[in-house]
Amino acid sequence: MRIIGLCGRSGSGKGTFCQIAQENGFKVIDCDAVYKALVSEITPCLLEIAKHFGEDAINNNSLNRRYLAPIVFSSPQKLNLLNSITHKYIKEEINNIISNLPPNANVIIDAPTLFESGIDKDCHIIVGVIADNNLCLDRIIERDNITKEEAEKRLSNQISNEKIAQKSNFLLYNNGSLTDLEQASAQLIKSLSE
Repeated sequence: MRIIGLCGRSGSGKGTFCQIAQENGFKVIDCDAVYKALVSEITPCLLEIAKHFGEDAINNNSLNRRYLAPIVFSSPQKLNLLNSITHKYIKEEINNIISNLPPNANVIIDAPTLFESGIDKDCHIIVGVIADNNLCLDRIIERDNITKEEAEKRLSNQISNEKIAQKSNFLLYNNGSLTDLEQASAQLIKSLSE
């Protein structure tokens, strides 16, 4: 089994890379989707979040994102606390998923906080997707329908492109067209399949 860690800031283009990887037979584990599943019903993860951030963190038996987002994105300490809670549950779920895959599987773990969570230590290869800050901002604003200020706060709490470049075995630069990214992704995925 080959485990590939995928990292990049919000709006960098990780989703495009994952889509092409899936089309080429890779198993993609989306850590954001794992997280959403862990907080969309009453789970030990959700209860621990509420213990630290208050009962208002739960609304209709799921995470109250509108309540929690302004708290954690305005304070690096509170974001670190949230991450310390959620990372252990996400890693446990990733290990469950991987344990049920065939031994010859190619797996991509799409983790926005790959290094911060320690998931990178379980990966054989790290791929980083990098895009200029202004492009990431524009993509986040359009994709998530948020203000520029909200997008800037989100990016300010994420790993820098420089650190991604230092810690990655392979880099994809996404400052051009979608077609450019798709072609570069397909090339890299082909080489990772060999």
